[in-house]
Amino acid sequence: MATVLVLARETPYPPNAGDRVVTHGFVRGLAERGHAVHVVAYGDESDRGRAESLADHAASVRLVARAKSDLPPRLRKLRNYATGRSDVMAMFGSPSMVAAARNGIRSLAPDAVLAQHPYIGQVFRDSGVRRAADEADATLVTNAHVVEFAVHRRYRTLASDLETRAELSLETPQLRREELAVYEASDRVLVLGSEDRAELVEAGVSTPIATQHVALDPAEYEVRDRRAARDDSDAADLLFFGSYGWFPNEDAVTTFAASAWPRIRAERPDARFVVAGRDAPDSVRELAARPGVEFVGEIPDLGRAVRDAAAVVAPLRIGGGTRLKVLESMAWGAPVVATAAGFEGVDARPGAEVAVADDWTGFAARAVELLDSPERRARLGRNARRRIEQVYALDGADAELEANLGLPSGT
Repeated sequence: MATVLVLARETPYPPNAGDRVVTHGFVRGLAERGHAVHVVAYGDESDRGRAESLADHAASVRLVARAKSDLPPRLRKLRNYATGRSDVMAMFGSPSMVAAARNGIRSLAPDAVLAQHPYIGQVFRDSGVRRAADEADATLVTNAHVVEFAVHRRYRTLASDLETRAELSLETPQLRREELAVYEASDRVLVLGSEDRAELVEAGVSTPIATQHVALDPAEYEVRDRRAARDDSDAADLLFFGSYGWFPNEDAVTTFAASAWPRIRAERPDARFVVAGRDAPDSVRELAARPGVEFVGEIPDLGRAVRDAAAVVAPLRIGGGTRLKVLESMAWGAPVVATAAGFEGVDARPGAEVAVADDWTGFAARAVELLDSPERRARLGRNARRRIEQVYALDGADAELEANLGLPSGT
């Protein structure tokens, strides 16, 4: 049995959002393979109940406070840029996390320390953390999750307002410099997709890079038998879900509503675009004023909404990492239509397991094909579910993680 110290941006419970799904799958899988997993995450007393819910898998969970700035966001950003810092890196930088990582390594002597994002991996740049890791012979591993500087660079090319573009012009080069320094301070780097590996290789990262699949439990994703469902022939809902705190999601739904949705409605006037998710800005909420669009906010039973929809759409223009919304929809046996960026990091066959389109005309055509054909929806959904069982199930993904962390094979 090995010991693993996991550093996370938040308590990975419940596993109902991107970072939480990834981290929870890794913690659970490693624990079920016989390893002792200890978690350090940002949080306060209001998160204590969620932390205690990890007791079945985590040997311990420690919550540490994030550094907070009293400055208004604009002034905070200007101060960070003036001092040569990435604002988002500074937001996640905390002496408390550095101290917790250093003390955790000294007390646990872990075989591996897994930072679940480069924002958290910046603790590896601390000399005290590296010295403690050397003394414990612990391997420092950063899971890139997504190459953030590449996402910011792409966002800058798509942003329409001058203020956002100006801000990203200041943020992106600083973020790139600090993020690459995190990878160089790590002993190993994990990426969730081949596109991110290529990005880091092109950037000259010298640290060994390994590709890692997300770990999902298919048993937790109830599948609807679309062949047996008599009313599936009438399904006309296209569903998008996600957290709008991540800016590519806002860009995805607003652009889809303007570019692809009118084409779909012209072919299928009965179609409905259901927009779900938390932290939606006005630009997303106001989409409900368009014909056939309904904004429903955060859905308590997301699985039911996915199963009831004719298809899930992933119209992202900004890629990187892997699309958890696509993987979870596949696990629920739902047909998915994605852009090339929405398909990034997904280990599946385009056309056979996920419908993929290169432009909005093609995207609308793929969506209409699914709306018009219950048989096509059923076939794509079955193939998608099978792919999840083949390459993303807990046993296989976490055995891969063991190897990527340099751990002995567990039970």
